[in-house]
Amino acid sequence: PGGSGFRVQEDDLILSFPTEAGEASSSEEEPPSPEDKENQVPKRAGPHLRFEISSDDGFSVEAESLEGAWRTLIEKVQEARGHARLRHLSFSGMSGARLLGIHHDAVIFLAEQLPGAQRCQHYKFRYHQQGEGQEEPPLNPHGAARAEVYLRKCTFDMFNFLASQHRVLPEGAACDEEEDEVQLRSTRSAIHGRGLFCKRNIDAGEMVIEYSGIVIRSVLTDKREKFYDGKGIGCYMFRMDDFDVVDATMHGNAARFINHSCEPNCFSRVIHVEGQKHIVIFALRRILRGEELTYDYKFPIEDASNKLPCNCGAKRCRRFLN
Repeated sequence: PGGSGFRVQEDDLILSFPTEAGEASSSEEEPPSPEDKENQVPKRAGPHLRFEISSDDGFSVEAESLEGAWRTLIEKVQEARGHARLRHLSFSGMSGARLLGIHHDAVIFLAEQLPGAQRCQHYKFRYHQQGEGQEEPPLNPHGAARAEVYLRKCTFDMFNFLASQHRVLPEGAACDEEEDEVQLRSTRSAIHGRGLFCKRNIDAGEMVIEYSGIVIRSVLTDKREKFYDGKGIGCYMFRMDDFDVVDATMHGNAARFINHSCEPNCFSRVIHVEGQKHIVIFALRRILRGEELTYDYKFPIEDASNKLPCNCGAKRCRRFLN
């Protein structure tokens, strides 16, 4: 375009922004021919957009609008196909923006993330909602996030060593797998954190494992839970009755890793052995090898502000644990 300006090129799209109005040509320049006068685009006094479509073979089209640029390009394509005795292509219903790909969902998704997109006050964002008064993130001094030093942000979990493949089993008496009454394994779970999985088939009604730990009074549960939260330790408690609770956080077995499910394959029962109460997990149905053990936590119903989301993925999932 006429006048001095700068040009921003993005692949095949070139946008030119003139910064001054066009000046008259000098006396040394040759006068324009009639054809140049006919094809010359009228100059504007203020800044405006110029669209250019170019290819690697030297073809280039400039216009004041997308529609004009694509219309010229389509005419050239149809003319070239006519000389080659090929059938003309149909571009009916195709606008310049659609031919450029601006209406494509992926392009819109990326364009809404461009720097300065939040300044488009009249544009209705589809994928990235711009909050009012939202501050722009500071520029990365390294130029890219991958150039920065990696900072690990995972939360501390005192039981991470149980799922490690490099864990060395504690020394003890040798035990064959066939002699092990119930073979269970704690590993990563898709429901939450880690879970308990069986290493052999378990029949319905068969005892799976006892939920062991320290028996405390129910009035101490809130105090202990606050203590564990302050230390960043996960809390594992099982209510035995209205007076006693089994705390398996620090002194418990693998039963504490059994996750909740709205369609469980196990159930819990309090039994009496030699005058003492024990919480035992039984198989609700036949459990196949490699299946994760789950039971219903049966948390009391609470208000919406204290809801805990459920990730069991069952067909009849209640969406919340409480």
